[in-house]
Amino acid sequence: MRAVGAALALVLALSPGVAFAQADALLAEGKQLMKKGKLAEACPKIEESYRLSQRSSTLLALAGCHEKQGKIATAWAEYIDLGAAARKEGNKRLEADAKARGARLEPRLPRLTVNVPRAAAVEGLEVTLDGVPVDSAAFGKARPIDPGEHRVSASAPGRKRWEGKVSIKRGERRAVTVPALAKDPSAAAEPAQAAQAPAKAEAPPPAAAAPDRGEGAGKGAEGAGKGAAAAGAGKGAAGAGKGAATTGAGKGAEGAGKGAAGAGKGAAAGAGKGAAGAGKGAAAGGAGKAEDGAGKGAAGPEEDAGTKAAEASADAAAAEERERTRDASRRHSGTLVVEAGVAGGALIGLIDAGSFGNLSSYSYSYNVPEGELIAACNEDVCRAGFDPAVGPFVAGQAFVGLALSEELHLGVRALGGYRFGGGYLAVGGPSLAMRFGPVWLGLSGLAGAVGQNAKITSVKGEIPSEFVDLNYGRTEVEVTAREGSLPETALVETFAFGGSVDVSLVLADLPSSSWTSGALLLNVSPTFMKGLDGFVLVAPASLSYRFY
Repeated sequence: MRAVGAALALVLALSPGVAFAQADALLAEGKQLMKKGKLAEACPKIEESYRLSQRSSTLLALAGCHEKQGKIATAWAEYIDLGAAARKEGNKRLEADAKARGARLEPRLPRLTVNVPRAAAVEGLEVTLDGVPVDSAAFGKARPIDPGEHRVSASAPGRKRWEGKVSIKRGERRAVTVPALAKDPSAAAEPAQAAQAPAKAEAPPPAAAAPDRGEGAGKGAEGAGKGAAAAGAGKGAAGAGKGAATTGAGKGAEGAGKGAAGAGKGAAAGAGKGAAGAGKGAAAGGAGKAEDGAGKGAAGPEEDAGTKAAEASADAAAAEERERTRDASRRHSGTLVVEAGVAGGALIGLIDAGSFGNLSSYSYSYNVPEGELIAACNEDVCRAGFDPAVGPFVAGQAFVGLALSEELHLGVRALGGYRFGGGYLAVGGPSLAMRFGPVWLGLSGLAGAVGQNAKITSVKGEIPSEFVDLNYGRTEVEVTAREGSLPETALVETFAFGGSVDVSLVLADLPSSSWTSGALLLNVSPTFMKGLDGFVLVAPASLSYRFY
């Protein structure tokens, strides 16, 4: 006996070490499969590793595997669990990392709502999602779920089973409604048969073969309550097994009845189940089997209550954790989005004609019936010609809008800056941006003022249409200087309208629960503007931060 005890102690001492080594091997194998892209094989191995040894590093690898596999709701829940575990361990860095990862996934989670109308909420209704029961408190509430196809089923006593399918994509919100279940005539007799079962168990007369077992069952049930009543039934049934199968079942039922009197509501039903189990076990031919049958029958209510309590506690903890992380990333629908940045690039001015300041200093002449007329220049009748102007450009750009969703922002974009060598751009207008992974693509409609300092090629005055024939068909004539000479360059301004294509690369995604939540972006925004006389092309690149 001592040798057996020593061997057993050695096995128990070595078991944790064996499990730990096996968990390490499974984790290493799973990571290798992940590197090869074999996620369907990798995730189960990492999950088994975590089952054997619940370490935070393994849970992090498991959540990452599920995220790559596309099971983002599963990964999100695991990141929440990881954050809670890291907080208990005092690992603030891992806790922050887990929260950031969960916050990144949370806006993209598909959410499914299971609706149960009043007409469908019959007594005993059980609704399952992919085989897992849905608590009635969750009816009508959106719940995160992995993308893909899911099965929703409903069943109730005396009703026909219903099953439906729903397919859901990333970021999508869907709802499924459980219909009123049709009555099932074939199931009408089952409740009556179930009600008769305890009476049959109590029918046999008490056996005199094992009175001590029957009394023990009654006393045990009277002192212990609901669970002990079922245990008393088991003992009574076991005593009956040693005597005779039929009389033993009766004795067990008698003991269960005594126990039920002290147990209160529900104990009698448990004792009945225990006695019925005992009868079945004894009929099979042994006290041990009878006792096992009684134990299983009686343990049902107690285990169900414990399981439900544990599930409720886990649900409450998960809900609390989700509440803490709900605002970890301010990227939900309806939130304000503000982006600001500095830009640099080139501005190409192709405004070939326009007016400039101090035109009243110049005059021009043309033929009229009375002879030659000398007219003064102004912005209405005199225009200058300009060479193209190209120069470096520095600017600031901003976006203010609304997040219609995680991947869609609508607002107003503004771009304004200065061209070295003279010139400016000040435009703005509506803008729409969509996110595709790490890249934002946008379109903006712009309008505003542009100016360029360019070399003057000529200044011409307009000849009124009624005198064109007297001036050999010319509509314009060269301007002569009345005071001073023409400047070499001048600033020409015009109103312009056009648009830009905005391409932004997310350099760093920085979600948090503070106002600094957002992303650092590298933007390229080729811009085309049409002026009243010519065009303006701008090619800015900017570094900006988008708060959301």
